[in-house]
Amino acid sequence: MRCHWNECPSSVTHGNIIQRSILTRQDPKNPGKRGAVLRHVDSFAHGYLEGRVPSVAETHAREQEVFYVAAGEGEFEGGGLKRNIGEGDGILVPASIPHVIRNRADVPLELLMVRESLPDGVSPRAKAPLIRNYRERPLTVGHLTHLVHHIFTDEDGLFSINLVLTVRIEAFQTPDRHRHPDGHDEVWYMLRGTGVHLLGSDVYIQSEGVTVACYPESAEHSLINHTDQPLVAFLFAHLVRR
Repeated sequence: MRCHWNECPSSVTHGNIIQRSILTRQDPKNPGKRGAVLRHVDSFAHGYLEGRVPSVAETHAREQEVFYVAAGEGEFEGGGLKRNIGEGDGILVPASIPHVIRNRADVPLELLMVRESLPDGVSPRAKAPLIRNYRERPLTVGHLTHLVHHIFTDEDGLFSINLVLTVRIEAFQTPDRHRHPDGHDEVWYMLRGTGVHLLGSDVYIQSEGVTVACYPESAEHSLINHTDQPLVAFLFAHLVRR
């Protein structure tokens, strides 16, 4: 499926973050609900804080959050950590950690937000928030032309989400076409640039702000950069090991 965040319903989270809910977990009672495709991850949303506005401090007893700063600059505070944040920063907030995000600039602080619930009877693996900028991470290559920076993995304390990363594809480059095992969650959000996302028999133009969720998993997919400029995408996934 394909969706731009501005086509999605709006709401408020963390007191002052204006969010658009892009994807949610599958709902057996409402199988036709738009965007309800995730099998293992609770939700994916786009949000922003208006200039000079802080969020309201919140604690989630059984839910972990990953924030990605898509644009702007601000400050994160929680779990004994207080740090400036900016474009390219990923923030992993374990369950039961009070946290607040403050926009320190006059322009909006744009965020991507991924949420997962802890399994029953399981305690958080991570005991404190973790902040990483994707530029600090090693560059790896996948699917022929994916230039990948891993931000977080399950080794950092994630449960349902195995990978959070950015993918850069240079101008006029074509990755291989590949498919995933049943039960796999994989979501692409375009940060910069434009590409053609092939998903089975569907062809999507994926421009900035557009999400493509790779369902059905059995369908081959590939994101092609058909332009003369690089593209950069944010990706998260629950991997089913073969």
